[in-house]
Amino acid sequence: MGSLDIPPAHTPQWVVPVHSACLSIAFLLWSATYVLMTRRSLATKSYGMPLLALAVNVSWEIVNLFYVCEMPLEKVGLAMWLLFDVGLVYTTVQFGPNDWRSSNPWVGRNIGWILAALTAGGGFGHWAFSAWWLAEPGRGYGSGSKAGKWWGGREGYDTTELAFWSSGVSQLILSYGSLSMLLARGHSGGTGYDIW
Repeated sequence: MGSLDIPPAHTPQWVVPVHSACLSIAFLLWSATYVLMTRRSLATKSYGMPLLALAVNVSWEIVNLFYVCEMPLEKVGLAMWLLFDVGLVYTTVQFGPNDWRSSNPWVGRNIGWILAALTAGGGFGHWAFSAWWLAEPGRGYGSGSKAGKWWGGREGYDTTELAFWSSGVSQLILSYGSLSMLLARGHSGGTGYDIW
């Protein structure tokens, strides 16, 4: 996100390449995480990403792919993540009923519908936040200039900061949800320390 951004003149020249390298590393590590979680889930017959976290994550990727991102490279990256999500969704629907059998069988029996409803709700939430953020230039933290930040051919729209706040919520849900899932289930099936 923010591939069209032009840094202010006072920005050191190393910032943009380091920023791009960090984003590339993050993309590769998240991609590896999705693949490793799917493989581990298939091996342990359990799912690795908490329901709400998976729904919020998938909905974030959908909203950013079809609404926020403009650059082809960004769209390809998000499309790849959605493709990797297929394995996570499959293992959740396939093995989730067994994980929920002792705590709440109703959730297990309806896990696909619950995941779909949570994803729709997450999609609406991410879309609403993104639509509000992009409704007028200058939205974001503080009163600093958003000069050089572009979206929709207009200056003053900081999609990098938008991604920071919206993905931060997703990451928070994933972190707390993973810890809660580990404590509730009593096992790390579907994931593990090597993946976290």
